[in-house]
Amino acid sequence: MKVLVLPRDPNPYQGLLYGEMQRLGVQITYVGDLTPSQTINVLLLPLEMAAHRMAGARLVHLHWVFAFALPGARRFPVMRRVAHAWFLVWLKICQVLGMHLVWTVHNVLPHAPVFADDVAARRALVAASDLVLAHSQSALAELAALGAVARRSAVIDHGPIASIQSTPPLSTPGADGDARRFLFFGRVQEYKGVDDLIAAFVAMPDDTAAHLTVAGQCDDPRLRSRLRALARGGGSRVVLRLAYVPDGEVAQLLAAADVVVLPFRQVTTSGSAMLALSHGRPLIIPDLPGLADLPDQAVLRYEGGIPALMAALASLASADDKILAAMSAAAAGYAARMTWQDIAERTLAEMLSVLGDAPDANLHAQPARAP
Repeated sequence: MKVLVLPRDPNPYQGLLYGEMQRLGVQITYVGDLTPSQTINVLLLPLEMAAHRMAGARLVHLHWVFAFALPGARRFPVMRRVAHAWFLVWLKICQVLGMHLVWTVHNVLPHAPVFADDVAARRALVAASDLVLAHSQSALAELAALGAVARRSAVIDHGPIASIQSTPPLSTPGADGDARRFLFFGRVQEYKGVDDLIAAFVAMPDDTAAHLTVAGQCDDPRLRSRLRALARGGGSRVVLRLAYVPDGEVAQLLAAADVVVLPFRQVTTSGSAMLALSHGRPLIIPDLPGLADLPDQAVLRYEGGIPALMAALASLASADDKILAAMSAAAAGYAARMTWQDIAERTLAEMLSVLGDAPDANLHAQPARAP
């Protein structure tokens, strides 16, 4: 079976999913990156897909639509109309070529505008998709609220980003008895509410024994400036590391944290949350539908807003070490119950059903081969 994938992204999700699917015999080919130019790549997509179709490919797996964004859209909004029109053309070309389209809903709507009307583009995408895969039922419900109801859908959990067994042993949160160490980790973007986190942390009493580290790449200069201004109010208690964190340093960063805080303003699913749980870190998260499936025993939810976030921070800053240890165990246990092999097998079975092919009877019995 051949699967075309669009777009290629450094997000670990793709590598973990497709690594297992390849072990099951699936041929994975990324499309849309023939040249260094994103615009040229988008224009070449029809020809590229036609060539793959003639070579036997029948299914394309779409993850995000940012590949269709055209340069200059911020200065010239008409470019979003052009991108929208070309996206609709691409959807039609998939149908004409006889390609089956599968879309995984990582975000109900793009976090930054891509098209002239992102809601209308989502409706068109769902209407054109033979299968919509979501990480939670709430994502499908949010799509339905936008008027985008899938003909066929399936809910498949987001897998752990790192295996507990594959990382060095991590300390139990709070075990060292020092000041409580809070961490935000991930790409720093407006929708993630990092400014609210810093404001809430700084608003806690000065005698609160706690530190906050924000680690992750931030490409927005205005947001960086705002975060630095807020962080100055916390003095040495707040550390900003607004740059890419190499993969080799992630486990150490998480090991040094007692609690991971993800103050999202909106979210469909979160790889950062799965990363934290995979490393046995307790979580502070807002009470949002996209995070509702995370285990209650491993997370502390708050009802949005800076005061509620400050109260949540204060609660775990003063929590007994045994409470954090229990949350840590629940986090690790939740992550351990899911494997990428299971997720890949379910994904492949859904794709085969779209193609009308029967799943291989030996699917679950195939040994994993070394990458």
